[in-house]
Amino acid sequence: MRIGNAMPIHLNAPTNAKDKDVQTEQVEKTEEAADSQDESIHISMEGRKKLQEEPEDPKDKLPPHIKQMIEAIERLIEMIEAAEEALAKAKEVDYPDDESKRDALDMHQNQINSLEFARHDAIKGLQEAMKEAGISEPGIIAELMR
Repeated sequence: MRIGNAMPIHLNAPTNAKDKDVQTEQVEKTEEAADSQDESIHISMEGRKKLQEEPEDPKDKLPPHIKQMIEAIERLIEMIEAAEEALAKAKEVDYPDDESKRDALDMHQNQINSLEFARHDAIKGLQEAMKEAGISEPGIIAELMR
């Protein structure tokens, strides 16, 4: 994106054709330099140092026991997703009778419900642990509530 052109301003008009060619060449070089600089970003040394010091993820600042709780909740979420996929596949299977189908689907649904309760309890425990540690990162909890 070009914000402006850096063009030299000459108060005296060139007197001959050679001077006009030199001036035109200078303007073209200046425009080319401006074009090549449009997409570059310059960061000061202080800015680089600050970027390197900042952690990429707010979870990096958390104590180890809270990180472990988050990892456990994430594993529960993965298990819930797998159980939901298994339920969807079970719905497509041909069963010998309606009772067998209902029992199989109930079993899968009960597994999902159990995992959801475990996730809910784990999130409550995480909230309490974060509160005790004096950590308020609502984004972490919101991410796990999906």
